[in-house]
Amino acid sequence: MKSQEIKYVGIDCGKKTLEVIRIGDNSLHQRQQFSTTEIGISKLINWLNPNDVVGL
Repeated sequence: MKSQEIKYVGIDCGKKTLEVIRIGDNSLHQRQQFSTTEIGISKLINWLNPNDVVGL
């Protein structure tokens, strides 16, 4: 089950990769890297939570 806590997500868009960081209210963060392929973007979408606030 995905958390209902609002988390802020920053995405650095490169040519081949997306560098992503997610920070919660408790200041804990998660870093992840995804490829810019269709599969990589699909993985990113599945990794995100409905309450995440995303900035590019």
